[in-house]
Amino acid sequence: MTERGSLTVENEAPSRRGEEGRVAELESRLAQAEEALRASNLKLRVALEIGRLGAWERNLDTGEITGTAAFKSYLGLQPDAKLTFAELQAMFHPADLDRINQAISYALRTRTDFNIEHRILKADGSIGHVHVRGGIIHEGNKPVRFVGVLQDIRERQRIREEMDQAQRRQEFLLKLNDQISSIDDQYEIMEIAARNVSKLLKVDTAGYGEVYEDRGVIIVEREWSWGLITNEGKVEKIDQHAGPIIEALRRGQPAIINDVRADPRLGDPRIQAFYSTINARSGFIVPILKNGRFIAEFYVYSSVPRDWTSDEIALVEDVAERTWLAIEKVRAETKLRETEARFKLIAESLPALVWIVKPNLELTYTNDRWVTYSGLPPEEALGHSWQAAIHPDDWVRMTEELKPVMAHEIPYTTEVRYRSAEGEYRWHIIRAAPVHNAATGEFKGWVGTSVDIHDLKMTEAALRISEERLALAQRAAGIGVFDWDVPSGKVTWTEEQERLFGLEKGTFGEDFSSWEAAVLPEDLEPSNRAIAEALARHDPEINLAYRIRRPDGTVRTIDTIALFFYDEKGAPLRMVGVNIDITRYKEAEHRQNLLIRELHHRVKNTLATVQAIVGSTARTATSIDEFYQGFVGRIVSLARTHNLLTEDLWQKAALEELVQTELGPYEDEARNRITIEGPHLELPSEAAVPIGMAIHELTTNAAKHGALSTFGGQVEVRWEIVGQEHPMLNFSWIEHGGPRVSTPTRQGFGTRLLQRVLATQLQAEVSMEFPEEGLRFSMQMPIPTEHPTFNPDM
Repeated sequence: MTERGSLTVENEAPSRRGEEGRVAELESRLAQAEEALRASNLKLRVALEIGRLGAWERNLDTGEITGTAAFKSYLGLQPDAKLTFAELQAMFHPADLDRINQAISYALRTRTDFNIEHRILKADGSIGHVHVRGGIIHEGNKPVRFVGVLQDIRERQRIREEMDQAQRRQEFLLKLNDQISSIDDQYEIMEIAARNVSKLLKVDTAGYGEVYEDRGVIIVEREWSWGLITNEGKVEKIDQHAGPIIEALRRGQPAIINDVRADPRLGDPRIQAFYSTINARSGFIVPILKNGRFIAEFYVYSSVPRDWTSDEIALVEDVAERTWLAIEKVRAETKLRETEARFKLIAESLPALVWIVKPNLELTYTNDRWVTYSGLPPEEALGHSWQAAIHPDDWVRMTEELKPVMAHEIPYTTEVRYRSAEGEYRWHIIRAAPVHNAATGEFKGWVGTSVDIHDLKMTEAALRISEERLALAQRAAGIGVFDWDVPSGKVTWTEEQERLFGLEKGTFGEDFSSWEAAVLPEDLEPSNRAIAEALARHDPEINLAYRIRRPDGTVRTIDTIALFFYDEKGAPLRMVGVNIDITRYKEAEHRQNLLIRELHHRVKNTLATVQAIVGSTARTATSIDEFYQGFVGRIVSLARTHNLLTEDLWQKAALEELVQTELGPYEDEARNRITIEGPHLELPSEAAVPIGMAIHELTTNAAKHGALSTFGGQVEVRWEIVGQEHPMLNFSWIEHGGPRVSTPTRQGFGTRLLQRVLATQLQAEVSMEFPEEGLRFSMQMPIPTEHPTFNPDM
């Protein structure tokens, strides 16, 4: 036995060690599992916290519900609070209870998870929204537990409700917009807006009012009140509202009243009475401001106190803005229709082509007159067809004129010819004004008229030709026309009148001051006196002659012939007349008188000269033949000088012509016998006669006894003018190449003429030298400016 017993003990030891190993392995595996469970629980807790989820478990046998602190918090319970399913059911919102029970029954029946959102009634009386998801744990076929999670979805629900509310609001606004957008009656727009807002917000009164600060009133044309619309309109004084209410509205802030009786801003009994009259306990007003001005309001009132939400206020603000825009649109369209009707009435009644073109000159509107004039069908009258009706020459000009007009969008005026339906081109004046959008300033094109001025143009052309003929006649005759309006003192002068007075065009004054300034002082007083006396006598006409001084210093003589016009009482109205420049007639008359006197003087002088020539020639002649030759030669010389003078109306003779006349016949073909040099000098008749006779005597002496008496003899005649203020004539006669010369033993007619007459008549210094080679004669004399008296016997 002992051995058997020992054997048994030895066999049991390895077995015990094996059990201990398995236990240790199991303990190790259990520890790992517990560690994994802890990690899993940590992850679950973190996940639940991150997801803001509360975990729960319901024992189907006991009805006990356990859950995390977050779960109980979402239900409004303390973390250690006990909870049964019956208590939880009591927290379900009554409206959601059936739906929740149906979801649970369905999950039990089908062994599926359940997923539901519902409301709960918290212990504090508030309503929460939760999302519950869970599943069922079975033991065999028996369900033993519900496990799941709960999520607080209040914020999500709030967002959803806000979205639903925003959608409803947007649908309301779209519907309202559709209703009022097609209406052309501003009062109907007010009705629809007030009615729809009243029904949506379930208020007693709503209305739209327009504010007139300058009159201190708010005018309400339409108001929805107690289910009825009033179209009688009403006028409220602005000061009926409390001051703080109006000031808030003026600042663009809504005025919100949750309870009229509790609002400290409305404590004034008069204001309380006002709200009592309209049966309002609460309400709010939203202002409409444009350009900083309070111009309109939209209001809602309720007969009970009410806390107004920001959504409700925002909705009414949107409605108010849409209502104002729709009303203004209708008013603008109404005004536009009225304006267009007036424009069309005016356009069709005007005796002109009325049109509108785009910036590219496309015709978009024209009155019927253009269709009739052009002969184009109405459908072809618009567009660019009008350009083909412009005369080609005028269109070339217009294209250049229109470049800066189109570039700078400026007004345009021109005259062109339009082709009519009959093919006739008629002149029209085009006046175009730029058009801009009143709101945006965008350039829209031009509006204008084309007025037929063809007949006027033709009349103007005929009148212009007539006026040109009259002006030419007046200018040719030197006639200026004036028209004096006596009551106003205004005087109208023609252009020729200004020319007569030597003035620039348009510089003659509109009164008599310019005329009086031009008339010589010695003639002005008699002329004014004659006009005054004629008016006093009511003379029908007057004739005056007076002298004027032009700006250039010249004096002209003017003859005035004028007619007077009087009113029925004899008061002078107008003096219309002509001014004629009669200076040349006066000068001719004066010249005629001078010529008559000069003729007497010249005849006497000529007779005296002839008498002197006869006597002097007779005293120096030794025979009848010598007397005849000397007398005839001197008379011929005198005649030649007179011929030169009479060519210039007995005024002047050129010294060069006097010399050339005497010496010209002695020039040979080589043209080297006679030398004549000197500047042009015109001598008055009283100097030309004695100098001409002196040159004749020198020529005769040279031909008989001097250089011209032999072949090869030469005569040099030179003169010059010296001095500026008192010019002097230096004259020289030099002969050479002729016979030897000696001093004469006696004086003849020529010597006396050269030495005595020239010296005495012309104050000349005369010198005669007789060297053997030829005669030298020189004379220095002042160039005469006055007529001296010629006496050859002196």
